[in-house]
Amino acid sequence: MDDIIKLLQQLIESGPKPKGGIASSQEGIDFLGKALTKEQRGSLVIVNSRLTDASRFKPFDVRNVGRDKRYRYMFEYEQDLAGEFNKTIEFLRENPDIRLTQTQKDNIFYNLGVYRRVTAEKNKLEKGIIEEGKKPEEVYASQIDEAATDELSFKGALEKLFKTNEKLKKATKELEEGFKTEKITDEKKLRLKRLYDGPGYDSPNSSNYRGYGSFFLPKLHEKGIIKLDDEIYKNLVKGAHHYGGADFFAPDPVRIWRKHFGNQVFKKLDNFNPEEEDIFKWLERNKVQPIQKDGPKNALEYLTPTEIQQQLSDDLKAFSAYKNPTDEASKNYYGIDDPNLRMDRIVYHGENISALEQALQTLDPDSYKEYFRTKPKFDSKILPFKDLNAEGGRVGFFDGGYTEDAYAFLKEIQDDIYNQFKYYKSLGGKMKFPEYANKAMKKYFAKGGIVGLRI
Repeated sequence: MDDIIKLLQQLIESGPKPKGGIASSQEGIDFLGKALTKEQRGSLVIVNSRLTDASRFKPFDVRNVGRDKRYRYMFEYEQDLAGEFNKTIEFLRENPDIRLTQTQKDNIFYNLGVYRRVTAEKNKLEKGIIEEGKKPEEVYASQIDEAATDELSFKGALEKLFKTNEKLKKATKELEEGFKTEKITDEKKLRLKRLYDGPGYDSPNSSNYRGYGSFFLPKLHEKGIIKLDDEIYKNLVKGAHHYGGADFFAPDPVRIWRKHFGNQVFKKLDNFNPEEEDIFKWLERNKVQPIQKDGPKNALEYLTPTEIQQQLSDDLKAFSAYKNPTDEASKNYYGIDDPNLRMDRIVYHGENISALEQALQTLDPDSYKEYFRTKPKFDSKILPFKDLNAEGGRVGFFDGGYTEDAYAFLKEIQDDIYNQFKYYKSLGGKMKFPEYANKAMKKYFAKGGIVGLRI
């Protein structure tokens, strides 16, 4: 480390060496030296930013993660920092005409302080491991074996709080895999923009907003500044927004910021450094007040109408594919040739559609009316969820031919069976909906059922 510090000091102090009469003037050196380009600033992270100090990062305190995991984080982050410093040294050696600003020099020395503290913490933990008669390399190896794939380094663990949105990662990967030899169209770009709507996602600091939200939004709830639904609060604390399908039960922290504080909060979050300022002091300094204190119980209501409508479009497209497996557009869908799996996907996408429609109707009735006017129509067949061609109720199990009274009676039974099925599944039931509905109907009718009942 001492060698790194010495080399950096020499390179920084040497500065550019212009020729001419003003060469001895510091003003001349500052004026004539080349500034870093945008690309160079982006690649030299220790020059362009002040890094998170792993040794002082509270979520990775030994009381939160344990001694062995903390050792792994310190060890790996020290390696990462050493690599970044060596890269910077080589760059400055190869580019002696580069002029660093005072802020960039300050960043380097700040990050050297981080490097020192991380190394000291790693050495302290290592000493404790050895005193217990263990080998540090074996402790590290066991941590790697037990680690989830998305946190194989301290950097990866930080990403879980600050730099990941599993759904966005999945969508990005699908685009990369699906269009390696094909240009990503404007339509596909627009789809992603509609799925992740607004400045909270457009900003290059979006990952910071998510990380800050993961850690600090629960504190704002606990202080009574905002009030989250109990289940949404619990899911936020345990990081459930990283799970698949989380939009339905665990809103992305970016959306929680947006719902409670409005889009204007994101520019103010750019002016927040959690290592130097308490979240509550930041609120006071920036005059940040919630625009909506009480959050909705329905996680989907943290989406914007734009996001909901794009998800509806995606689910309707998938629903149509599984209902029409012989169509050319359906052939590449997973399990399209398996009747049981198709029914599962119809139920899955159908329930998503029903939930999203309800959220859209609550948030923006006018948008819902327009959506309902233009939504695709489907044949009247077995639909184990709210009928896509009707407004309200759970109809669609039957073809026509009944009186209005009969329909009302049958609809009441369908609603009852469907609610029973949801409760049955919540208890871990294994039956598919058609099988469950078939058996449930026998409670209402004689053996053999009603002529024309199609289940």
